[in-house]
Amino acid sequence: MQEKKHWWKMIIEVAGVLMGTAILAFSINSLIVPSHLISGGVTGIAILLYHLFGWSVGIQNVVYNIPLLILGYKFLGKKFVGYTALSVASLAFFLRVIPVHYIWTDNILLSAIFGGIISGIGISIVLRLGGSTGGIDIVSRVVAKYFALNIGRITLVINSLIVLASGYFFDPQIAMYTLISIYATSRTYDVLLNHVGRITVMIVTSKGEQVAEAITKTMKRGVTFWNANGAYTHSDKQVLFCVIVNVQWSTLKKTILSEDEKAFISVIPTQKIVGNFNQVW
Repeated sequence: MQEKKHWWKMIIEVAGVLMGTAILAFSINSLIVPSHLISGGVTGIAILLYHLFGWSVGIQNVVYNIPLLILGYKFLGKKFVGYTALSVASLAFFLRVIPVHYIWTDNILLSAIFGGIISGIGISIVLRLGGSTGGIDIVSRVVAKYFALNIGRITLVINSLIVLASGYFFDPQIAMYTLISIYATSRTYDVLLNHVGRITVMIVTSKGEQVAEAITKTMKRGVTFWNANGAYTHSDKQVLFCVIVNVQWSTLKKTILSEDEKAFISVIPTQKIVGNFNQVW
């Protein structure tokens, strides 16, 4: 029964990754590329080179992501890399089957805004399911894991370089519209995932060591726990304390309940942290 449930869950997640990637591809080929805008990250570099040399965006995206996926497989979880590989491969397919032409509008400002928003929706779906669309997401996670740098700043630097490149090879106006598009994408998945927020999770369980080990192994997060006693049941319990970013909540919840279905979980918004904390997203 559990195995059947696991397979259904995986099928739904795979379908979700494909749907999110298809939405991203639609935005790129229907709004961003026809308006000569540049997307962010590795896809943005591919679009820039498409305009300069006519190279296929989809094929470039796959080629650039192969070494990054190898890096991710070595340093990040198998599920993350598996779903990311699926997203990268399917993006190449969708970019080939979805024609490059204007849809809805040929107004460059509207294309920048709505192209950014729709791209953000697609990326958010993939991130929510535990994967990514590849590129700098992989690099940023590895760097943040080992050097405690802010992922948002890493992404901002790379995307800023792409915008500067688009301004140099095309014109400054295109660069400004590109900046609007990238900002719209960023704000969209900020809102949908609330990924810049952090939360403190308190878990009351009778299987403290098992749950703590599962969280440490799956989430790569530190856990503190102490012994407690239930006032009503007078049974021995452990209270676990863990801080994560909001986008990790779904995975954390599944991890906890897989070890203890009766665990009591409390989630508290966290404004500031002093000390060592890696902002994974």
